[in-house]
Amino acid sequence: MKDLGLVVFTVFLLQFKLIGQTVEPSKAVDKNNLQLEFETLYSVENETSSKTTSWSIPNVLIRYGMSNNIELQLHTPFTKERCFVDNELTSNIFKFEEVEIGASINLWKQNKLIPEAAIMTRIVLPTKTFNSKGVGNVVSLNLSNLISNKICLNYNVGTTTDINKSTTGFYVVNMYYEPNSKVHFFIENSSGFTLKKTESSCLSTGLGVNLNDFFTVDFSVAKSLKNKMFYVGAILTWVINTEKS
Repeated sequence: MKDLGLVVFTVFLLQFKLIGQTVEPSKAVDKNNLQLEFETLYSVENETSSKTTSWSIPNVLIRYGMSNNIELQLHTPFTKERCFVDNELTSNIFKFEEVEIGASINLWKQNKLIPEAAIMTRIVLPTKTFNSKGVGNVVSLNLSNLISNKICLNYNVGTTTDINKSTTGFYVVNMYYEPNSKVHFFIENSSGFTLKKTESSCLSTGLGVNLNDFFTVDFSVAKSLKNKMFYVGAILTWVINTEKS
């Protein structure tokens, strides 16, 4: 998602009000592969007389290929929030409130117009006090259609239930373009909603660089379509073959 100049240029060309690339893959990682994703995301929200900044430092998503069709997952989100009123710092909070444990299971491969598919489920656990009423979950159907050897359409649909038992539906639609083996670009729309209203909507764009067979770095820029919020983010992906190491 970066060479920042190219990201800004892409946003300018698209003329979009533009969070990082959030789409989940439609295929589990390969057997015996350990994939570590270190994500940092910086956001700014402006209101009439106040401003809130949030920085993940970083979030870590661990994926492990238990078999050719099953991937185990562990997600640990760390966040630092700073609030300003009339440009004065009023609070500075570090948060580590929950972890996510789950799995992704391959369902089928693409067959012409029928997309490749995987089902992902995660349990959301609080880190401070544990009880069954405080357990949330994420369930997602992850799909993708390979349009050509350079273009792929990825999309997720699912629900998120937080530890307070509030449920929100979501979808993510992502167009991915890889002109060569070194770089890739994307544009993505993500939205969260209930039966009554749309809770959130973001449009983002970015690019990534494949440093070698084991490391990839992605950069993104995004903007909320509902609130005065702006995001920039980066993800470093490290793949380790545990069978060979």
